[in-house]
Amino acid sequence: MGVLQTSEGRNSAGISRQTSFVRNLGKVLGHIPARGGSKRLPAKNLRILDGKPMMAYAIQCALDCPPLSDTFVNTDSEEIDRLAHSMGVKVYRRPEDLGSDETTGDDFTADFIRKTRPDTLVMVSPVCPMVTAEDITNAIEAYQQSDCDTLITCEATQMQTFCEEKPVNIDTASPLAPSQLNPFVQILNWAVTIWDAAHFMQSYESRKSGYIGTNRLLYPIAPSHGIKVSTENDFQQAELLLKARQMKNADIAPPIYWSADGL
Repeated sequence: MGVLQTSEGRNSAGISRQTSFVRNLGKVLGHIPARGGSKRLPAKNLRILDGKPMMAYAIQCALDCPPLSDTFVNTDSEEIDRLAHSMGVKVYRRPEDLGSDETTGDDFTADFIRKTRPDTLVMVSPVCPMVTAEDITNAIEAYQQSDCDTLITCEATQMQTFCEEKPVNIDTASPLAPSQLNPFVQILNWAVTIWDAAHFMQSYESRKSGYIGTNRLLYPIAPSHGIKVSTENDFQQAELLLKARQMKNADIAPPIYWSADGL
């Protein structure tokens, strides 16, 4: 890994980043894991979403992302295998014992790394259909300019946040401050995740956990791009957003405001 120079900076969400660190990414593989089964939303990876199977959006984004030297769909499903091949990406058929509900992301990712031997692994979630090729490219660039071992996309918010009814980023004993003064809270969406493959395997082999990393860069993307489809309501919301995105040649009028003197 090559390092030219390092200096500290912060992005728009207040997250610390190395701004002039450059590393050699080596062999960069795209990885789209997609099981055939799903409990909450049956066969959701293949369900038609605004005219295409949902996971086709992730595949197309990976194909449109120049930094990826190759992309694999990692699956146990014959139907997903056929879809992937029809779109021109490679397929890695995971072992049967890694297709159960008990299989963890750590398990199937470690298996994939062992078999394909990337230096940098870029996972694109098949259940985040709003993510774009630009999001993936920007995340790879941010990872390349960081000394992290793991990048995870997130939504960054300064809204007042509680966890188990306990305040996270506010002081409830003080007057309520404007939200823009609150510390950022990062909510992981996993739309794009990037790992140093060697570090992932070291962590997996020592403690069976490489997914979350140890030196993390939590990378914000637009909240609408990170929508994860887990429920029927998520599916409907994503479909509406995709339809809105695909409106072509829409003229955006300048904002108009009400006034007492009339419009």
